[in-house]
Amino acid sequence: MIGAGPTGLTAALEARRRGMTVRIVDRRDSRSQHSKALVVHARTMEVFEDLGVAEEVSRRGVRFTALNLQGPLGARGRVDLLDLDWGDTDHPHWLTAPQYETEQVLEAALTERGVHVEWGTTFVGLVDEGDAVVADLRGPSAAQAHVRARWLLGSDGGRSTVRDAIRGRLKRVDAGATFILADADTTSTLPQDEGHLYLHPDGLLIVVPMPQHDRWRIIAHVPGQSAASGPAINAEYLDNLIRARTSLEFGASNVGWTSRFALSHGVSDVHRRGRVFLAGDAAHVHSPVGGQGLNTGVQDAHNLVWKLAIADRLPPDVREGLLESYATERGQVAHAMVGGVRRATSLITGRAGVARRIVGALGPRVLRRRRLRLVLGRPLAGLEVTYSDSPLVVPGCRTAGARVGNTATSAGGRVLSRLDPHRYTWVVREPASGGRWGDLPVVEVSDDSEAPSVALVRPDGYIAACGTTQAEVWNSLARRPALLGSARASTDPAES
Repeated sequence: MIGAGPTGLTAALEARRRGMTVRIVDRRDSRSQHSKALVVHARTMEVFEDLGVAEEVSRRGVRFTALNLQGPLGARGRVDLLDLDWGDTDHPHWLTAPQYETEQVLEAALTERGVHVEWGTTFVGLVDEGDAVVADLRGPSAAQAHVRARWLLGSDGGRSTVRDAIRGRLKRVDAGATFILADADTTSTLPQDEGHLYLHPDGLLIVVPMPQHDRWRIIAHVPGQSAASGPAINAEYLDNLIRARTSLEFGASNVGWTSRFALSHGVSDVHRRGRVFLAGDAAHVHSPVGGQGLNTGVQDAHNLVWKLAIADRLPPDVREGLLESYATERGQVAHAMVGGVRRATSLITGRAGVARRIVGALGPRVLRRRRLRLVLGRPLAGLEVTYSDSPLVVPGCRTAGARVGNTATSAGGRVLSRLDPHRYTWVVREPASGGRWGDLPVVEVSDDSEAPSVALVRPDGYIAACGTTQAEVWNSLARRPALLGSARASTDPAES
């Protein structure tokens, strides 16, 4: 793994628990202590649950209970996030946790499995030899090393050198907006577990709680400024900006990490070339609206690594379909996510002050509509992602390609906690005879009219095929050679 941010660390941790030998390097001398990405959504927490780190990440964060929206002339809207239709997830909330805290938890779990991040190590180039990749690395003492690996993951950020090495292109589209970020303490009495969004004609302002008491993240659209120039982002500047847009006396102090940047959006034209893959910001960049960056990267890694663990057990043509499914599935997610974030960003940062005034006046009213509020729950949290158009999914039933329903099981607990992380798993509504069907585990669920009678679920928790009988479902796999091959290969899991 090239890059030891949340994406690379998740991939490394996934690989280690599947018995794979792992090296993870980062050109930085040590981990950044800047808070960076804050929001951890429900589907990411489910991935962290699968990896055994969700409890510690949650302990280091703070749960949102509400989002307040205020427009000009006092128009207000409010969403109680705990009352949204979260459905079957065990993590029905938004969590804010500084990125370095999330990274520390992942790195500690990785260290427990015998892998240490190699800091101060720069990726120089690679050669894909067909059956392996040789990566050229330069260590802290400038010593060169040639590392031969079965796979290489570029999780090295928006200016990825791995992407350059495989001749990938990420065309950034300028969003025409400059933002600032800052972390600061406050003397205000804002509720510590609620977020605040102000749609002001001068620009969007978001104030988000951080885990430390009375500490907040300030996010502001600053029309007229550029990424390269603008006033110093200090306590006085923040107080004046917040007062002008909210009339709130914020009382900023102890200003920590700050950033001023121009927004841009883009998706790499490749997610994979041969045995080299891109994930996280190396594959897609976008504005911070919606808090999707860290979450999408973690889910990229979760989608990829189980496939790598079994790929070399398959014939070349079947292996190709399995590996290409990563680019198909996560490429579609990236395009949809970046497109949605781009439209939302454009809406709330309209270039003309009059446009921002209109959005500000209508926003609180729109937010009161239940249909619009639901978007802030499951879809934004990544729980509605589907892979229906994939070589690893058999079309035909309504839930094919969707995340499996996390319903109660006959043996206790819920489905996601009962899936085998190394094998495909049968999830059935009818009592199953014996413990396995075709050497695959079986999970029996309580009667649920929404669930198919029989579903074959991938190790990452998504439904590969479903139907009324096990024989019907298994026979349908012949239409997807990569799916059939990977299901058969998963009956012989790697060591955990």
